[in-house]
Amino acid sequence: MDRYLKKVFDFCQEYDMLPKSGNVIVCVSGGTDSMCLLNLLNELSEKVGFSLHAAHFNHMLRGSESDGDEAFVIEECGKLGIPLSVGSGDVSGEAARTGRGIEETGRDMRYDFFHRLSIELDGAKIATAHNADDQLETVLLRLVRGTGLRGLCGIPPVRGKIIRPLLCLTRDEIEQYNTGRSIAHREDSTNSDDTYSRNNIRLHVLPVLRKLNPSVSTACVETCGLLRKDESFLQSLADSFIGENYLDGSLPAEELCSLPFPVSSRVIRTLCGSGIDSGHVKSVLILAASDDPSASLSLPGMTLRREYEKLVFSQLPKVSGIPERQLIPGSVLKIPEAGCLISCYEDIAPCGIYKSFTTFLFKFSAICGNITVRSRMTGDSIRLSEKSGSKSLKRLFIDRKIPALKRSLVPVICDGRGPIAVPGIGCDIRVRPSPGDKVLKVTVEEIKDIC
Repeated sequence: MDRYLKKVFDFCQEYDMLPKSGNVIVCVSGGTDSMCLLNLLNELSEKVGFSLHAAHFNHMLRGSESDGDEAFVIEECGKLGIPLSVGSGDVSGEAARTGRGIEETGRDMRYDFFHRLSIELDGAKIATAHNADDQLETVLLRLVRGTGLRGLCGIPPVRGKIIRPLLCLTRDEIEQYNTGRSIAHREDSTNSDDTYSRNNIRLHVLPVLRKLNPSVSTACVETCGLLRKDESFLQSLADSFIGENYLDGSLPAEELCSLPFPVSSRVIRTLCGSGIDSGHVKSVLILAASDDPSASLSLPGMTLRREYEKLVFSQLPKVSGIPERQLIPGSVLKIPEAGCLISCYEDIAPCGIYKSFTTFLFKFSAICGNITVRSRMTGDSIRLSEKSGSKSLKRLFIDRKIPALKRSLVPVICDGRGPIAVPGIGCDIRVRPSPGDKVLKVTVEEIKDIC
């Protein structure tokens, strides 16, 4: 086995990345790193037993260059005989609409596409092409901006469905692998633009560090691995404290204050969620040490208050959900709580594959009773594929990273037997039609200022 292939294989084995069956989605931009990942995983798929499915997202940011990347990926996947799904989105327009940065918006839209595809492929793992140099750049960026131990752990090899098989390879090793196999790639013209923070580090900082240590990227990966073990140990201490002391939504204030700060801070972050910063943590500890038996503190998504010796955590009231409403064929239903319009018409199923996450075709004869729209209810589940069983909507919402406070505002389309479709997630196979079937066509359209 080629030494680079073996290095990646051993790394994947260490972190249990690759399944022995089923699909792995490989995210392919067309650049050097992703083309290396595509070819490496294609070789490993035969050895391990999984099937490879490529995914490309066109950000529509570089005009004909972006379209050229898409065409290149389509051609290369065709040569390798690897099935490919292509998505696209107006990243610039979405960033302007939401007031967020281009990079952040592009990442969210790209991963949204990958996660949807993963659901469609029965929960397939998603492989990205982050490498050892990316790890070093990430750690340096976090150092510059300020971070704690968790931030210094860098990019994790595995996070949920996301796997990163190339974290063990430097960019030089990737280029050597590609050269040895004559693997073509596309060069992103923005890589030389040092107005981007990451490019600035890549172009100007890393060359200086490599003069001090040519293996600095590999050293960083090893350091991050050690720090992750430290972080895991400290978090386990925090989890043990919570398990032993968190009762009825409260903690003993004195015991919390007596913990070492690395543990108490993790207890607070675990109970208060990811929306808090170091300033919030300090405020909670001040509240816990306060002599005022009825003092309180407001935090993102919750309030804390002293009840004598206890520190009580109270979630803010949840946003009200969507009252159940009936969908009547030939009508348009306004759902102000979710900010959308839902139209419902009779139609005939078209020929060919029909897949949409906002327009659904329900086989008329398979519908049980009336079609309604409501919020998710405890026990709701849906079956998205013949190959998989039913999955709870709660789990699907978590997988799609829908914030807990917003889950009650996701419209769930049901018939008399339960959920049959959820926008952004998919349609139950029970009501999917065949070409030519009489169908009920339901379209969900997001609009602003609906009230």
